[in-house]
Amino acid sequence: MNSKKIFDDLLNKAESVSLEDLMNETLNETDPEKKKVLNSLYTYVLDKKQDEVIRRKDFIR
Repeated sequence: MNSKKIFDDLLNKAESVSLEDLMNETLNETDPEKKKVLNSLYTYVLDKKQDEVIRRKDFIR
């Protein structure tokens, strides 16, 4: 399996986890390095969800 496929799979799996679960994992993580990774994943998923909302036709700016 190439590294791009692994990375894409990781991001796809992160998108399938609820934002609440990602935030809880981030807040409860004791390892500072893992906490940074979880926080980055949370931010990524949040950004993707916000992009989906903004692209809706009925979204008012």
